[in-house]
Amino acid sequence: MGRRARPEYAVHRSKRPNGGMNWYIIGRPDGKRIRAWFTSKEKAQAEATERNTKLRKLGSEAVTVDNALIEQAKEAARKLEPHGKTIMDAVRHYLDHLNQISLSVPFSALAAQVRAEFARRLQHNEVSDRHAESLNEALKKLETRFGERLVSSITTEEVRTWLLGLPLAAKTRNKHRGYAGQVFNLAVDYGYVTSSPVTKIKKFRERASEEDGEISILSAEETEHLFRAATPEIIPFLTLSFFCGIRRATLERLDWSEVKFAEKRAIVPRYKSKNQKRYRVTLSDNAIEWLRPYVCKNGSLLAPALAINRPGARKGQPSVVGTRRRILEAAAKAGVTLPDNGGRHTFISMHVAHYESIDKTALESDNSPEIIKADYLDVGVTREDADAFWKIFPEHGTQTPPPP
Repeated sequence: MGRRARPEYAVHRSKRPNGGMNWYIIGRPDGKRIRAWFTSKEKAQAEATERNTKLRKLGSEAVTVDNALIEQAKEAARKLEPHGKTIMDAVRHYLDHLNQISLSVPFSALAAQVRAEFARRLQHNEVSDRHAESLNEALKKLETRFGERLVSSITTEEVRTWLLGLPLAAKTRNKHRGYAGQVFNLAVDYGYVTSSPVTKIKKFRERASEEDGEISILSAEETEHLFRAATPEIIPFLTLSFFCGIRRATLERLDWSEVKFAEKRAIVPRYKSKNQKRYRVTLSDNAIEWLRPYVCKNGSLLAPALAINRPGARKGQPSVVGTRRRILEAAAKAGVTLPDNGGRHTFISMHVAHYESIDKTALESDNSPEIIKADYLDVGVTREDADAFWKIFPEHGTQTPPPP
């Protein structure tokens, strides 16, 4: 093999001067021969020395960088080996991370999109008024916490810490967890993150609402006081809650067209049911009499909005907040404490006590026999109280026993 050409410059004297210049330097810094001419040996030597100094400096830096990279690569490979990953796996993962950051937006921008999306859903009756309001409340708190942070940079632990820091009961904190999940699920849909940080946050443990863990209900006497104190706008809602046991959240979405008055039943569609299944509820004789003056072909069962409900609310428009406010006012006027979903709990307790059939009550209430047994038996409802409950009629109605 021939000798490898040296990259450094060397000084030479030419036997054939080049335009009066007898001295030249020649080198191969990049593998290609480079020559330069000079009038004296001193000038040629000075130039060769300067160029060689630069070459040596560059060569030293290249060796240093190369050695550093090699050591880093070895260390990275050692750390990745227990995980069965290579350096290229790590590079691809990090590039994906950088690409995700480049596609992400500040949380405030996401919040604006979420508000617009839920305004659209509300307009098309895809969510209830109350659901949209509650989500916006949680979204406002999230925006206060994360503001201009990139959505892709928000971690599971940060969201969990935020939830724990809210001065809320566990049940309400779990609701905020659900709303946060909806927000970050939309972020996934928009391509701002690859997965939601809420997914890995487990539900917070809730204590029973009562000290003894029992269901809280109204007695027949308290129920009658509530109905007598209620304004006409909320009578249909109360009737379907107390005498049909339909869940409050379902009633807030139900339409009069789903109340089959002539057939003495109400139909709850699958998409409005908590358990995602269609079921029907029998209209008892007293329920029919309470509903009779208000029956419509279609329209919301909600009471109209009050001007003080919220900024921008139009008076007369069906309103979840307006309905709930009127029900609470009626309860205060009647001197009764109304438990959460008290109408449904009262219905189930009275129904099973009167009919003495767990299966019949479970079918009417879209519940399971196991839950009826565990939560609704022996809650202090006597047969006499249950009989009195089903004889609560409006003053214009005829008091007759409930159907067999």
